[in-house]
Amino acid sequence: MRFLKFIPAFALHGIFVLLMLMSVILYKERLFADASYYLFKAINSGFFHVEHGRLVLGISQLAPLLASYLHFPMQWVLIIASMGHELFYYSIFLFLFYRLNDRRGAIAVLLIHLIGQLWLYYSPMLEICYGAALAVLFYALLSKEKYKSDVSLVLLLLIQWFVMTSHPENFILIAVGIGYDYLKRGFQKNIHLTTFLFLCIGFLIEISTFSAYEVGHASQLMTNETVGNFKNLFSIPYWRGIEETARNFYPDLLILFFVAFYSILKRHAIKEFILFIGSVALLLLMVHATFAANDFNRYNESLHSPLVFIIVFFAVYESFHWKKKHQMTFFVLCCGIALLRVFWIYDYGKPLRLRMAQMDRLVDYAQNIGGSKFLINSDNYHSDYTSITWANPIETLFCSAIDGKEQSLSIATEGEYKFNKNHKFLNDTNYIFRRFEIEPIDFLNGQYFVFEQGHYHYLNSARLEGDIATLSKNVSVKQDWRHVKEFYKTGDTALIRLHLHNKNDVYLPSKEDQKLYLSYHLYQNDELIEWNGIRTLLEVDLRGEYWQDMRIALPEEAGLYQIVPDIVVDGKGWFNLTEGTEIAVIY
Repeated sequence: MRFLKFIPAFALHGIFVLLMLMSVILYKERLFADASYYLFKAINSGFFHVEHGRLVLGISQLAPLLASYLHFPMQWVLIIASMGHELFYYSIFLFLFYRLNDRRGAIAVLLIHLIGQLWLYYSPMLEICYGAALAVLFYALLSKEKYKSDVSLVLLLLIQWFVMTSHPENFILIAVGIGYDYLKRGFQKNIHLTTFLFLCIGFLIEISTFSAYEVGHASQLMTNETVGNFKNLFSIPYWRGIEETARNFYPDLLILFFVAFYSILKRHAIKEFILFIGSVALLLLMVHATFAANDFNRYNESLHSPLVFIIVFFAVYESFHWKKKHQMTFFVLCCGIALLRVFWIYDYGKPLRLRMAQMDRLVDYAQNIGGSKFLINSDNYHSDYTSITWANPIETLFCSAIDGKEQSLSIATEGEYKFNKNHKFLNDTNYIFRRFEIEPIDFLNGQYFVFEQGHYHYLNSARLEGDIATLSKNVSVKQDWRHVKEFYKTGDTALIRLHLHNKNDVYLPSKEDQKLYLSYHLYQNDELIEWNGIRTLLEVDLRGEYWQDMRIALPEEAGLYQIVPDIVVDGKGWFNLTEGTEIAVIY
């Protein structure tokens, strides 16, 4: 029976171990967009980089800054940065579980970290999520009366400040924590007045010191678009979209919502019910009256992060009133939700893993060319999983610097090169940091990044030289056996990974006006089924080796087929390559 007492702790620690391992495996994927920007700013400057007064951002930069001060290689800095995000949540979990003996708070932190974390897991520095975890710690310190000494009171107010400054929405989390503590323990004059006044002061400071970015978002409240969004709240189709999004991406949160709802009503706690429903309604109103948030994307997921806190908070702390056996059932439910979320997050990241593999291939190819600054056409680079963002030049910089600072380079799109006439301001001594920022190359921290002076190299500028018959003798295109799927579905379209090798002294052009494409022929039992397959542009002007994906259309009938990748120049003919692979197609 003693062993059973350790099961809850063992299960929770095990989930965090899984998260830690996953953070190592997916360290590159977790550089998506904002995450790469803030990480670069910290590493490059050697100090914390905080914007919009959101001080909690500094916490996410502690681990990578320490690693850079210790002169760890770039790969280890990035791995430690990824692990640092898990250590943040795990540290709060440990403090709650062991120091404060608040196991419900510890479970709440784990659930808040995972629920609503699909896109956000891969851009992990978002301060709104950090603020939600700290809000649990704030409530635990408050409810456990850990504020009676001057030092502990300062700690409590410091955590409150971190939460409030993490995002304007998170002021509601502090208000809920204070209100719920009041309903549980009655009015504690000194601490409740202190934290409430601090909340009011913080709110006044927040709105009076809005950055230009925050002012821009706040001004949207006065636009016609916002009026239209507000009208959406009275639209049945809009709410059907919200309901569908909730079922598809927040089924676990819906379960916890009904758990909290039922628990509060069962004990006839009217005031708690008003606080719960009122805070949920207020957050929904704030989000959906400002943005059309009935669709699931990375930005909307972040805006709903405080809602995750509210529902998890009430579900977990209301379970305190249950019988012991029911509390154990609820604990098992929470562990099940957490584990399912871990696997869901990993599965959801498949396109991002493909995206990062593509980026690595592109970086390796550019490194073989030589130089530090490259441009690629979005049409060539685009695939189902590519997700080109404003941070691509930063992400490619990180990927290249892993191979050594002398291998550093940055790849921007031709669209970024032309954005706001950037090309007129670029020269041999500067580069596109991101599309709205041009920086000198000596801006880079020489400990990790070294750029050569020079111009931008186009990866999609070659012209077709030579006749097809001569070129084809030194070209091979074959399916990469390491990425062959066991089977494909009839009537579907799919991507297959190709190994391309051009041994000619001239490039095979990738620019669309050269009309050179990857394509394929489809056979069954040596009988031709399809000669003109879907055409796919080369990602880069090809000389030497490169790996990329090609789209294929699967036949309507099941069976074994032979697919023969080939190259075609429209209007001139095929390379007539013959090396094929057998694929299985099923219903």
